[in-house]
Amino acid sequence: MSRLQKAVAISGVVVVTAVFFLMLVGTFVQKSIFYPKPRGLPPIVSQKVEDLLPKLQATLETNASAVSRSLQPGLTDGEISTLEARGGFQLSEDLKAFYRWHNGMPTSKTVGLLPGHRFLPLEEAVQEHTLLNQPMSKRSLVQQAGVAIFAGHRKPWVHILDDGAGDGYFYDPERTDAQGAFFYHLAESSEYLWFPSLRNFLLGTIECYETKVIKVAKDEVELEENPDQAEKIWARFGAGNHQGDQ
Repeated sequence: MSRLQKAVAISGVVVVTAVFFLMLVGTFVQKSIFYPKPRGLPPIVSQKVEDLLPKLQATLETNASAVSRSLQPGLTDGEISTLEARGGFQLSEDLKAFYRWHNGMPTSKTVGLLPGHRFLPLEEAVQEHTLLNQPMSKRSLVQQAGVAIFAGHRKPWVHILDDGAGDGYFYDPERTDAQGAFFYHLAESSEYLWFPSLRNFLLGTIECYETKVIKVAKDEVELEENPDQAEKIWARFGAGNHQGDQ
């Protein structure tokens, strides 16, 4: 074997070793850096989801009819169970009620449930979840390392509201409500806003519409928001990792 061949072989071993090392430490790195645990979650709101969803429906019909019109009919329990089995995860009871209420919005061209955030149909959430959790054997070693470090923490997540760029609101079936299973995430700034319950999110959404902090624009194809006021509302219903910096 020539010196060049030996150098290439050694380089290959080094690269493979480095990749596997990154994969081994990836789980620890991604959870401690990219997916911290929430602190200081507020109490769960007292209202039941069965009471909040009709109230949200009425609020949207009164204050944002374009949003209510964009919502699809809800799913049956059987349909939800089938999609859960296909995705390999189980939704919380509150989220099941959420999808019985409405099964998201059909396209990104419809008005979102929140500004810039489309409520995803459950079948789309399942497709996205399945793609992220495809067998590592279908990826190259470098891709495996990249997923392990930078996206491994997202593998359990179920995408609920999508901002069109891969961020938005998620549910982590591997966390409890007390651990912030339902949350908002913006990867670009490593921002999180954790809710102690989906019910907190629903009540916050209702308040945003009732107070006109969020409203339908005159063209009725998008939503307008007062970001400062919205931030104050969400801060009462959830806890963010950047709140102390503001």
